[in-house]
Parts: sequence; C-alpha cells; structure tokens
Amino acid sequence: MSQEPESARPGPRTTEAIIHLFERWVRGTPEARAVVTGGTHLSYRELDLRANRLARHLRDAGLPADGTVAVGTDRMPDVLVAVLATLKAGGAYTVIDPRTTPATVRQQLDRIDPFAVITDHDNRARLDHGDGRRTICLDSEARAIAAHPAEPLDVLPGDTAAVLFTAAGSPRAVPVGHARLLAAYEGWAEVYGLTPQDRHLVTARPDATMFTGAWVRALCSGGALVLPERRSGEAHRLISAESVTVVDTDPSGAARLLRGTTGQHPALSSLRVVTVAGDRLYLDEQEELCRRLRPEVRLLNVYGVTEAAGCGTWFELSQLSAPVEHPGRVSLIGTPFPGCRVETDGDGGIRLTPPGGGDAILTGDFGRLREDGLLEYRGRAGHRVAVGRRSFDPYHVESLLHDHPQIGACLVAAVDGGARSRRPAAYVVPSGTAVPDAAGIRTFLTGKVPDQEIPGTVVRLRSLPRNRAGQEDRGALPHPARPADGRAAGGGKSGEATGDGLPVAIVVGCGMFLPALFALLFTDLIWPGSTDLSAVPGPWSWFFRALYLFECLAFAAGVVFLVAGRFWMRKAGKPRGLTTAAHLAIVWLLVSWWPQDNFHRLAAKDDWPRQAALVYTFNVPLMIAAAIVAVYVARKPSGRADED
Repeated sequence: MSQEPESARPGPRTTEAIIHLFERWVRGTPEARAVVTGGTHLSYRELDLRANRLARHLRDAGLPADGTVAVGTDRMPDVLVAVLATLKAGGAYTVIDPRTTPATVRQQLDRIDPFAVITDHDNRARLDHGDGRRTICLDSEARAIAAHPAEPLDVLPGDTAAVLFTAAGSPRAVPVGHARLLAAYEGWAEVYGLTPQDRHLVTARPDATMFTGAWVRALCSGGALVLPERRSGEAHRLISAESVTVVDTDPSGAARLLRGTTGQHPALSSLRVVTVAGDRLYLDEQEELCRRLRPEVRLLNVYGVTEAAGCGTWFELSQLSAPVEHPGRVSLIGTPFPGCRVETDGDGGIRLTPPGGGDAILTGDFGRLREDGLLEYRGRAGHRVAVGRRSFDPYHVESLLHDHPQIGACLVAAVDGGARSRRPAAYVVPSGTAVPDAAGIRTFLTGKVPDQEIPGTVVRLRSLPRNRAGQEDRGALPHPARPADGRAAGGGKSGEATGDGLPVAIVVGCGMFLPALFALLFTDLIWPGSTDLSAVPGPWSWFFRALYLFECLAFAAGVVFLVAGRFWMRKAGKPRGLTTAAHLAIVWLLVSWWPQDNFHRLAAKDDWPRQAALVYTFNVPLMIAAAIVAVYVARKPSGRADED
C-alpha cells in the first residue's frame, strides 16, 4: 500500500487534543504499564507503537479529516489501540458492541455512517452488512498494519473526538469534541486527585460513555487501565492482583464488588476512590457501600449525561453538614465538577452546562437545590406513569417504598389492567426473604401519596433490570403474571393459579373439550363424505384418522385462543395493534385447518375455479398470518408512558 506523500499531509499540530495528553506520558514514562486485561500487559510505548501503525493504515485507506471510525471488537487491548489510532489519524471514534442485537448494530452504523469499521474475524459477520462500508479486519490485515512505520503521524485533530451513544431508549449518537473531553479531564483530575501511580479498573463495556471517561482519566494521567474480562469474579480478583486504586462502576457493579466484604478486607486494601456512575444512589445505599470500605476510601456518586462525556456533578457523604432524616428516601447528586454548572428551572428541570462551557443541556431529570447547596434528585420526565386521564412522577412513590424495611430496591410502572385501563405496579427487590403484598403496600402508602398512585400489583424481582450504562431499564420490566389480587406477582410457578383459583391446564382443557367435540361430531354433517376412509387400506387409514383428530384439536385450541389469547399476549408489552393482528393470525392458523382440509378433500383436482377459491381463501391468508406472527415474535416490547 502506498505511503501518503508529505505534501498531502496536514500541517503541524496547532490545536490541543485529548490524544496529546496520552502522548506526553509515552514520551515521559514509555515503559510504565498502560493496559492490563486478562493475560495481556501493554506499556505506554507498546500501546503507542501499535496505535501509530494502525493510524497510518487508516490514513492510507483514505480516512478524511474528522472522519468517523467505528470500533467493533470485544478484544479489549484492540479496542484501545483502535480508539487511539483513530484519534492519532485525525478522526473521531465510536465503539459498537458487536454482541448486541443485529438491529441495534445496524441502527448505530446507519446513524453515524462511519468511514470504516475496525473489527476482527469473530465479529466481522456481525458488522459487515455488505452495504459498501470499508471494513478493516485486524486479523486478516495484521501484516499490512504491522508493515507501517511506528512513528506518529503529524496531523491536525478534528473537531470531534468521539461519537458516543446514549443508553436509555433508542440509542442516539452524540458527538463529543476534544475541547469538551479535555475540560472534563481537568475536572476529573481535580476531584479524583489523579496520579501516575493510580491503577484504574472499569467495569463498563467499551461502548458505554463511562468507558470513555475511564480510559481518558487513566491514560491521560499516566496511570494504568485495568479491564476485566466478561466473567464473574474477574473484577474482584484484579483489584487485589493489580493493586487497583480507582474503581469506575455502576450501582449493580459496586454491589457485586463489595458484596460480603468489610473495611478490612485484604483484597480491597489498595483502593482509595470508588466512583459509582450511570445511576443515582439513595443515601442509605451509599452508606452501606461505605461500610464495606476502609474509612479513608472515597465513594463518589457521579451524575452526568452523554452530551457532557458523563461529567456533571458528584457527591460523597462527607459533603453533608448534618445527618439526613430517612436516608432511604433521599438521593443526592451533589455539586458540579470544576468547569461545569448546574441549575434548575421553574419546574425543577435540571440544566447542566457541560465542562468547558457551552449551551446548557436539559437533562430530562428533576431536582431540588437544598439549603446546604447540594442538588437532590427528584425523578425523571420520561418515567411518568399514565393512569386514566392523569399521570404522575413515580419517583416519590419509589423513594417511599425504598424506605420500606422489606424492600431493597423498587420501580413503579404502569401496566394494562384490561379494557384499555392502566394501573400502577410496584416491581420490588426484597431486602430479605419476605416482600409486602399489595395490601401491605397500600397500608404503607395510604396518607402519603394519592390513592391513584398506590400500586395495585406487586411483582417480585431478583434484581432490577439495567441497560449497558448501568441505568435502571424500565423498558425491560416484565408484565405482571396476573391482575392485581392482593398477592405478589412474578414469583409464582407456571400454571399456579388463574382468577378463579383453578390450575391453568384444567381451565384450558375444559375450554378445548366442547369445540373439539363439536368438530368431531359435525364434520360429516357439514362436509358429507369428507372423512370417508373406506377406500384407504390399513394401516394408512389410521394416519388419516389421527390427522382428523389433530385438526379438531387445532380448531378447539384456536377457539380457546380467540377468547383468552389476547390477554396472555398483552403481557409481552408489544404494540397494541401488532398484538391484535398477531392474536387473530394465530387464531386463523389454528382454526382454519379444520374447514380447509375438508373443503380440499371434496374438491376435484381439475375443478380449477374451486381450487383457486380455496387457495385464496385459506392458503394465502395462512402465509400472511405466518408473516404477522414472525413480525410479532421479532418485535421488541414497545415503550410505555413510563419508559425512556
């Protein structure tokens, strides 16, 4: 591959870029450890040499100034090499998780339309959709990449450093410039007290905003980035093995890392800072995590948005001037990072001015500025629950329930209650073995919130569902197994009970008996001679008798599904219109076999008008019905009024 002529290259650097902070440590401490993952250790010099060669490969491939490169590999060292190489070549990077759904991958690639996709053999098929995009496979092009000189390119950085995707709802692409990342780094360095001796462990996936913040903090301060492999227990082991000093994680990650530990646990003796981002913590949760750490270890709850590279506000318990009454009901997101500004509007909406200045970002969250100057989280606009003709913010109910002694975590969402009505449901994670039922929750909340906001159903969960950024994922909440009846839903066994207390299998069996009997008795009355097997020799006649029985049973199942199937299907939370169409399609697929085969058996093979009529009456609708069911199965649950 030809080298780029010197005259075609941009002039000397005139703009500071985030990659320059990394390169200063390459020159100053080239042999210092930069990346640790699995059995791989890379020094700053080794990481820089690999990134330089890949950067030249990108430039020779024609990467334009400020062009976007998608990184789609799950091999951690290669992710960092590709990110740094893109920045060194003057481009902007975005990381795509190749293990996510094909629809999400395609959607993300379509939204950013990258110049190239960097991947590997194992993931190439998931990212190369044959749409003409250039694909750079690190395996098959390894020799060509290694043949490039290892000296850094002399190019001007583009305006954009990274394109990050939001985690809530449908992923949205957000460009983040070098200036914003540099300003965010300055704020992080001041609050965290970053040093070259730090070893940073991050539990977030590379496509999350938290990962970008973690690698910037580690590699731009001269520290080492420690990346656990995707298996249980790896992060906990690495804290001790690599003397990790800074941990970046989310609420569930912090709970896993610190489960069963105490402040004197030897595996945690090296820690000095633990940051919990992605979602807010209640004060009692933060206090419990602190009790599992040494007193001198700082535990920070960090609040930010993707547009600000995840930098916004931070809170630690030492900021409190006095104890807080009912800490289980209060979530504080603290004070702004240096370079940021936060304020609330007349409705309580939080506006965040990103690091380095710029237009204020309306975060979609609500807050209250307390007398001590700390910002208190008060809910999110996208989580509102619609019940009847009114809607309400569920955060107040959730915070009250979180303070219940038997509840460890809780979300409130709206579910369908039949006849197009909606009702609140509480999804709870018990703090012990017991969980309050609907009657107990009503008693607990009566007088504290309006009656319409009191959940009528309780769904017990092992843990709250979370998205790739560690945020509570309301869109992944299951539909309650049955209407509210004063008992906890979601914990029963399959077929445990229906509204009348009879096992589901008995109800279905009784419901199928009459339609099946009808079909068996009246087939010969409606289609005389259609089941006549006198001319069919044995044992083949028994095959056809079994076929007639299955047709009658399918007809009976279709009748039962017509009456009760839509209620069961609505629990999947998919669009109402699609659910109705799929319900009727399944009914047709089951019911139509009984009349279809009887009509076909009585039609002469050369009776073309009747044959055509039967095909268009039965066979074509069967194909359409199957297509509708396929769409229904493939379609993800739809958003509700209380979701992002």
